[in-house]
Amino acid sequence: MKDPESLIHTEVKIRIPKARHPDPVISNLINRYGLKVNILGALLGANGQEDGWFDLAIEGRAATVHEALLDLVELEADLWFNTDADDGY
Repeated sequence: MKDPESLIHTEVKIRIPKARHPDPVISNLINRYGLKVNILGALLGANGQEDGWFDLAIEGRAATVHEALLDLVELEADLWFNTDADDGY
């Protein structure tokens, strides 16, 4: 991992389980962790019967991004990283 205080940019695809649809998952990344999050793509059914998919660009301090990604894993989200755009994870 890079210096915990260094700013990083990473792109990640996230699968949010349908049980987490009521939770403000993306909003929490911004509000709890102070991250800059750009939604590059999303697929989320209005009926909540399927998992949701987000393609995100995330910027922030390395340690904070790491903590936020661990939080997503605890929510049982699956993560796939775009290693071409990745400068930290």
